[in-house]
Amino acid sequence: MQCVVEDISQTKKRLTIEATSEELESEIRKALNELRGKTNIAGFRPGKAPISLVEKKYGKNVESEVIGRLVPEYYYKAVQQNNLTPLTNPDFEHRDIDRKTGVKMVCVVEVRPEVEGLEYEGIPVKEIKEEVKDEDVEAQIKRLQVSKSQYEPVERPVQLEDLVVADIDVESEELSFPSQFIKIGSNKYPEALNDALLNRNKDEVVEVSVAFGEDFGHEKLKGKTVNVKAAIKDVKTLVEPALDDEFAKDLGYNTLTELTEDIRKNLIIIKEAQAVKTQQGEIIKYLVEKYDFPLPETTLATELTTIIREAKFHNEKYKDTPEEELKEIFKEDAIKSVKAKVILDIIGEKEKIEVTEKEMQQRIVELANSMSISLDAMMQYYRANESSLEQTRYTLFREKVADLIYKKAKIEKEGE
Repeated sequence: MQCVVEDISQTKKRLTIEATSEELESEIRKALNELRGKTNIAGFRPGKAPISLVEKKYGKNVESEVIGRLVPEYYYKAVQQNNLTPLTNPDFEHRDIDRKTGVKMVCVVEVRPEVEGLEYEGIPVKEIKEEVKDEDVEAQIKRLQVSKSQYEPVERPVQLEDLVVADIDVESEELSFPSQFIKIGSNKYPEALNDALLNRNKDEVVEVSVAFGEDFGHEKLKGKTVNVKAAIKDVKTLVEPALDDEFAKDLGYNTLTELTEDIRKNLIIIKEAQAVKTQQGEIIKYLVEKYDFPLPETTLATELTTIIREAKFHNEKYKDTPEEELKEIFKEDAIKSVKAKVILDIIGEKEKIEVTEKEMQQRIVELANSMSISLDAMMQYYRANESSLEQTRYTLFREKVADLIYKKAKIEKEGE
């Protein structure tokens, strides 16, 4: 097999791949011989049938299988021989494969650009001093306190933020909803019902006209204004536990002081990790701004499309913005992102960074825990979505490269 590479641009190559009919015939003969050893043909001992008979019976299928295997095999061999790193699948302009004339394939592929003189050791980055303030610790303890709070019955009129348990009847629609939980001030039910329940007591019956919006959860009530009768069965308020040693013991600590110290330590770890991420971002930004190189068009267009899709999903203001306008808004972000990926990929390849299966398993466990789903469900998702698994692997790869260049950086302390 031979390959000639034509430079269309620095990031796009045309590959002309050729193999002689003798090479192709050799592969077909090899496949036929392998098949003969596995096939039983009437009148012959296993593996002893004449090759001509095997070819007569299975030749077309074998030829098709060999050609189907050789196309990607020749392509990847051509890529390796010419030290190319493809970023896209090959676009075949011509493909002629014939047993009598041999193989000739012409394809265009986008490749990773070279970055001349790439240096990533000793990059200066400012030290970030992190401290945990008392109010940070207090805020975390408060969140824990709220998480352990419970609704308890009270014998008083309904107040804002209370939880009212009521039987709801809509006679005009012949609807009854027993024991509904209504948090006063929330938007689950219309404001008119919330207001009507305020300052009422347990065992009272409230009647009020309520306008339900088009987005209300029950089909029969959407967009309607009806008379609602609410019989209050219970009034509950959120009671926070006392911040004492008993509270700490419920969380697995001996004393409130021990809990407080552990929270402070964990917050320091979190803040230090955030500081490292910030510094890594500064290092990558430095590399992106320092090195200029041609960017692959298709890869850049794909990245821009991805950024625009994410922007539309996460920000309402972009949903109705014209596509061309969005491309202008996010073009620079796409350029920086592609440059960063190219640089990190080159560094990772040079440093022989690899993601182990153990690291992948650990990341999948972390993702499952963060999303509060079972590990089995997460594994099932990845088995059904190979691209998501590879994306997770690539994310881990980039994180390891970022860790490496951070360790090689020069941390500039304040005052230096």
